[in-house]
Amino acid sequence: MTFKDLTAQINSIKGVDTCVIGHSVLGRPIHAFHVGPYNDNQIIITGAIHAREWITALLIVELVKVYSRTQLPGGIWFIPLCNPDGVEIALDGGEPLWKANACGVDLNVNFDADWGGGAQNVRVAGPENYIGLCPNSEPETKTLIDFTLKVNPKATVAYHSKGELVYYSSDISKPIAEQVGEITGYTPERTQNSTGGYSDWVSMHLCVPALTIEVGNDDYPHPIGVDKLSEIFEQNKEVPSLSLTYISLPTF
Repeated sequence: MTFKDLTAQINSIKGVDTCVIGHSVLGRPIHAFHVGPYNDNQIIITGAIHAREWITALLIVELVKVYSRTQLPGGIWFIPLCNPDGVEIALDGGEPLWKANACGVDLNVNFDADWGGGAQNVRVAGPENYIGLCPNSEPETKTLIDFTLKVNPKATVAYHSKGELVYYSSDISKPIAEQVGEITGYTPERTQNSTGGYSDWVSMHLCVPALTIEVGNDDYPHPIGVDKLSEIFEQNKEVPSLSLTYISLPTF
């Protein structure tokens, strides 16, 4: 898999509403794809905010293809490649374990959600865990924040790898996390001292369910390869529909 191969997969998506929601440090576009109706029930599903976890971008491409042909009670915004520069480094730059963006900032600790409070946070640029100079310092982070505020979703799902876990950080997210755990076979787990992540930011600022799903068995080495995509897709193919059904319930 090369970066060109991966972006070709994303660019092959046809027949759905598509837009560029922002750009990376190096000016690469960040694409979003919408399926379903535009009503009050919208969710956002993101992938590849960590560069070495590019398998999640391919998972989302497959999910878009399926859900573009599905009748839905609400809309889904899919953002497969949140960190294009970092993924290019991981795939083509000789740094397969790279997680950060082109500036060496780990985007999933850069959000304004108890920023800098994580036990593994570092303050020097590098392949992982660097929080950046200030909260929301990176264009990729700002892009996700601005777009999320614009959509005002009723739930978000952030795909990562690995571990087959469904992380949630608030009581409002627990019921849907448990349901996702049932259909995927993954273990729901409440996060402890999670700071600066996209799901942390959504939970703190929007007060809606926000899940972080870690795909791929923990025994698989990083980065998880394309040979595991079919298995991961089968485990997660019902997650978008379950999430939409959940937020569409009158009791939510």
